Amino acid sequence: MEDEKRPLPSPEPAEQLGDRPELRSGPALRFETSRPPSGAAVLHAIGAIDDDTSADLWIELGIWSEESSDLILDLSGVDFLGTAGLTSLLEARDVIGTEGKRLRVLCGGSRAARRALQVTGAIEEFDVLDRVPDEPLGSRETVFAVPDPGVRLDGSVRATGD
Repeated sequence: MEDEKRPLPSPEPAEQLGDRPELRSGPALRFETSRPPSGAAVLHAIGAIDDDTSADLWIELGIWSEESSDLILDLSGVDFLGTAGLTSLLEARDVIGTEGKRLRVLCGGSRAARRALQVTGAIEEFDVLDRVPDEPLGSRETVFAVPDPGVRLDGSVRATGD
């Protein structure tokens, strides 16, 4: 019996921006990579993982899973993680797992990523890390910072009596 292979979704072409420079703020999702001393490949996602960018996540995870049997997806730079992104993440985990490889997730300071994983229950499906293995403890990011009493969670100043 042949191994079942899932076809990669093909990303759709980006919307034409025309003469609207305010829409040209850069890609909605970009990736950076690193390789700590532990040997794992770390894929840092930065931006929004939504309907438009979930195929990009799927493709990048596929590429980097070929580079290492231990892949860490760092979501600390993600400001939105939608259902399409969660679906791509779960499917990639399944495919990578059938190849005998491991996909771990780091939420870091991304409230959006952690919240999406918690609310959907997907957090139970992943090995969630607090930091990249072998990373110096001094460079560890705070998962959730507690604001001053006069500041709301969104950073706005709290009016007296709120």
